[in-house]
Amino acid sequence: MIIHLPTGKKFHNRKEAKIYFGAAYYYKMEREKRDLMFTNTIQSATNEYEDTSKIPAKQDKQH
Repeated sequence: MIIHLPTGKKFHNRKEAKIYFGAAYYYKMEREKRDLMFTNTIQSATNEYEDTSKIPAKQDKQH
């Protein structure tokens, strides 16, 4: 989910937000990392991928 902080408007996905704001303005907000808050279920296209170092590595079980 994406939340536009100044208005509190909620969008279920990036497509809805792009339609509402217009693609150019939406990408500008996303690029500048302002006015948008992304929940854990969605990721900005301009953000880097999740830092995998925070995720515990799977350990192989050897018998």
